[in-house]
Amino acid sequence: MMMGITRKLFRSAAMAVGLGVLAAGYAGHAAAAEKIVLKAGHAASTSNTGHLALEHLAKELAAKTDGRITMEIFPNSQLGSERELVESIQLGNVDMTFVSSAVLGNFNKEFFALDIPFLFKDRASVYRVLDGEIGQGLLGSLDKVGIKGLAYWENGFRQLTNSKKVIKSPADLAGMKMRTMENEVHIAAWKAEGANPAPLAFGELFTALQQGTFDAQEGPINLFYDMKFDEVQKYITKTNHVYSPWPLLINPDVYGRFSDADRKILEQAVKDTTAYQRDLAQKADEKAEAAMTTVTFTALTPEELSAFSGKMGPIQEMVKKKVGGTIVDRIVAEVNKAGS
Repeated sequence: MMMGITRKLFRSAAMAVGLGVLAAGYAGHAAAAEKIVLKAGHAASTSNTGHLALEHLAKELAAKTDGRITMEIFPNSQLGSERELVESIQLGNVDMTFVSSAVLGNFNKEFFALDIPFLFKDRASVYRVLDGEIGQGLLGSLDKVGIKGLAYWENGFRQLTNSKKVIKSPADLAGMKMRTMENEVHIAAWKAEGANPAPLAFGELFTALQQGTFDAQEGPINLFYDMKFDEVQKYITKTNHVYSPWPLLINPDVYGRFSDADRKILEQAVKDTTAYQRDLAQKADEKAEAAMTTVTFTALTPEELSAFSGKMGPIQEMVKKKVGGTIVDRIVAEVNKAGS
């Protein structure tokens, strides 16, 4: 009888241990399967390729994690200007954003190297620099200022727009009030071209153009169209003066809390979304131009373009003094190699 009681006690103890292990397993699974909601903000419109890419990224993450990783997206500067969004990434108030690379020069001066006007000739040279050692090194350099860089999305080649007249030479810009980004290289460059530039947050730009606070501004054609600037600006000069990438950023603490498996999922989803976004961006300028029938587009001859680019020598030297000549020389060499 004692033996029977002993067997029952043993079975009960074994069952208790088994249930404990099972419970621990469930608890561990629950911890591993904890839901993650990424708070993402940006300054563009909901029709912009950057916003569409965030939506695509959100779907990719949700699909690859059975809905465990999701994203809340706040467009149109709802969470602040581009500079404020970068600061929010540092503070942990925003988990993810994409911003113009020009803004990042205020946080890490090495990014000013990408803002030298007429530096890039075509997208092939752009991608060679950004996706190669130079561009990835720049993303990695953000670690020291509390930002994790994930990838480069595409804002596009920037063009000169205004509300006054056709512009074909720097002389046509004389005295024109021009909005630029909050970036000293851009400001110095447009001063050298003869304009009267000043920075303004992108979210405030439409009203400023509408009210005549500024006569001119610059940016990609597709962004111009998305923001309905064609309602208040009727002239676009195709200068292609700067290629503007959109670095995709994440708060490093958020990234650090991802498991190794989730990090791999995120990195693959970002890689797939980057290809998707760039494809959208490459087609967006043509679609936007075709849609803006009331806007006058001006293509410059090589000689006319040279009149603009010929004034940028001092700007390149200014950037070299600011960030060191090495990275500028490396970019120039890589661009020339891509074009050879």
